[in-house]
Amino acid sequence: MSSKTSIETFFYIGLDKLSLYVFEGFNKNIFTKELSINPKEENQSIDILIDNFLGENIIQVEKKINRFINELNLIISDRNFILIQASIKKNGKGDKLGKKDLDYMLLDLKQQIKENNLNKSITHMRIDNFQIDKIKYLTIDDYFECNELCLQIDFVCLPNEIIDNFSKKINRYQVRIDKIFSAEYLREYYNDRIENECQMAARLKYENDENEVHLIKKNYGKIGFFERFFRFFG
Repeated sequence: MSSKTSIETFFYIGLDKLSLYVFEGFNKNIFTKELSINPKEENQSIDILIDNFLGENIIQVEKKINRFINELNLIISDRNFILIQASIKKNGKGDKLGKKDLDYMLLDLKQQIKENNLNKSITHMRIDNFQIDKIKYLTIDDYFECNELCLQIDFVCLPNEIIDNFSKKINRYQVRIDKIFSAEYLREYYNDRIENECQMAARLKYENDENEVHLIKKNYGKIGFFERFFRFFG
């Protein structure tokens, strides 16, 4: 992977601070900016703070790395995240089950979750464990065969209204959201590490957890060349 494609931007919106981190590979932090928020300050508007914070720092980052930021990863603390734990089982009925069946089962369960939560989007989908012929495994090899397969899946979901609201805020800078992380989920997942929210999100994304099911992103329209040009040099 080239250094250009490995650059990732992470933006954390919390109750006590805003953070913007840019990594080139997990161990190479090339930009950091944080803004403390006083929750007791009545005159503070989070929308204005976000607007000013991104306005001051997006262009700084782009000039530092000499490229446009078209996407960023968003980490938020929000009580509206919900964790849905679901399972699906398939019996081969005399035929061996394998990787192809696993893929179909994941797609089937994901579709069921979406159909039963029409006002929400799945932000994270991870296989918690596999039961192969009634024996539990935390991971499996790429190639396997069995007579019965059961999957336990964690789905992290967030209401579409909240996602749309954050997208509008960030789209003002011709930047779209790549992946959304729940800060609470990250803290639980990495409860033995002393890292901040952006570092945990970067670790999860760069380390490529083999049990994470990668979600296909929505196809947002491309940002026009001149629109980006004037943002960078304006």
